[in-house]
Amino acid sequence: MDWQAVLVGAATDAAIAVLAAVVALPEGTRWPAFAAVLAGGFLGGYLAGRLASGSWRTRLRHGLLAGLLGGAALAVAIRWSFQPGTPSGALWSANYLLATGAQWLPSGFTARYDALLGVAAALAYGSLYAIEGALAAGAAPGGESEIVAVQD
Repeated sequence: MDWQAVLVGAATDAAIAVLAAVVALPEGTRWPAFAAVLAGGFLGGYLAGRLASGSWRTRLRHGLLAGLLGGAALAVAIRWSFQPGTPSGALWSANYLLATGAQWLPSGFTARYDALLGVAAALAYGSLYAIEGALAAGAAPGGESEIVAVQD
């Protein structure tokens, strides 16, 4: 396991999550920024896979681990962004989706599991980084593309 590759990918994902949580944005830029944050797992996974090289399976494992670590940071950042008084930045959109999406659930369910809905949403968004990281790392260029000479 190339821990340096995993740490570079995870640190990239975590930096994206922290910036999304603490930087306030103008109203018109929040949704595009949220889309960019959700796609951030691809960047961390690509970096982890590219630095790890080796077979696509090896790169996939590195990207998955980097995505899990970065996704944990994203889950914490999103859960923190649900608290009152936090900056209205890229993660404001996650709060909006949870607030408006919960109206489709039965009111008794929403009232009973209110805090857990926020945790579940944060974990779902964090899991997205793990999936993206694995996909991007597996697709990153690696060592299996060596040219084989064919003899006549």
